[in-house]
Amino acid sequence: MRALVLGHFSTVGDIECLEWVEEVLTAEAIPFDVAAFMDKIAVAVPGAVPAHEVDPARYTHLIVVCGPFWPGLLQRRGPDLRRFSRCTRIGLNLTMVEPLDAWNPFHLLLERDSDRSARPDLTFLRPTRRVPVVGVCTIARQKEYGDRQRHGEALRLIGKLVKDRSLAAVPVDTRWPAGRNDGGLGSPAQVISVIERMDVLLTNRLHGLVFALKAGVPVLAIDPVEGGDKVTAQAGVLGWPAVTTVDDGTAARLEAMLDWCLSDEGRAAAKRMGAKAQELLAPVEHQFRQGLRQHFDPQPVVMPQVPLAERLKRLLGR
Repeated sequence: MRALVLGHFSTVGDIECLEWVEEVLTAEAIPFDVAAFMDKIAVAVPGAVPAHEVDPARYTHLIVVCGPFWPGLLQRRGPDLRRFSRCTRIGLNLTMVEPLDAWNPFHLLLERDSDRSARPDLTFLRPTRRVPVVGVCTIARQKEYGDRQRHGEALRLIGKLVKDRSLAAVPVDTRWPAGRNDGGLGSPAQVISVIERMDVLLTNRLHGLVFALKAGVPVLAIDPVEGGDKVTAQAGVLGWPAVTTVDDGTAARLEAMLDWCLSDEGRAAAKRMGAKAQELLAPVEHQFRQGLRQHFDPQPVVMPQVPLAERLKRLLGR
């Protein structure tokens, strides 16, 4: 006995159905191969064989798994089911596009839906492991920092951490107005409403750090400016420990900071930050109001002379 498992495998639901089928076949001690309708999908499926190259004589079973299924699919993608006439053919969790009286190539059809019946999707049978949901709030360059920009390295560190820890990453953009915002978020309320649903925020932006802590969400911040700048300064004045410069952002340190952010201690610390910031800012309104009522003697404004070469470098963001 040997089975060929064939499917689209183009959604995470398809993959969970495949994993369920693989578990059942393994439990039944039936060896199997996997083939995808599209070659560009097949390369991502571990151990997949090309669907157009399979030898039907090798198999006792053909199992077509998950997704819409109709004759035109086989005409475009293959394989030719007529070559599997000697195989036991099973359709599992399929949406049968054609009426079954017109076309049903299976000995056993346990469809998801057809003109005959409907079942819950097979993924309900498989538990899905949960992973932390992290917002990723980043910027690629800030030309005002000239040669001190290390944004590319900060983005690489964040991307590597997301990949290494298999985190569920959700982009969060703080730019305004909505036309400039990659997620179409058009107000502070919308941005913070997204962030507060995250387990952690990963950022190289000052307002990423600020809005996360304002929402009571732990934040891992990487200052993208060489030597540290406003992100480091903001974390310092708040006493928020999960911050690093690019220079010090080793994989081990980022992993440790992420673990702390996901801990009960990290979550509790984040919830205290908003009240602490308000306490530190308490004198500001009074000082501002006083300044509005005071009269200051006129003083000339002196602008520093920046060499042309330096101005060009800043303009070009280099």
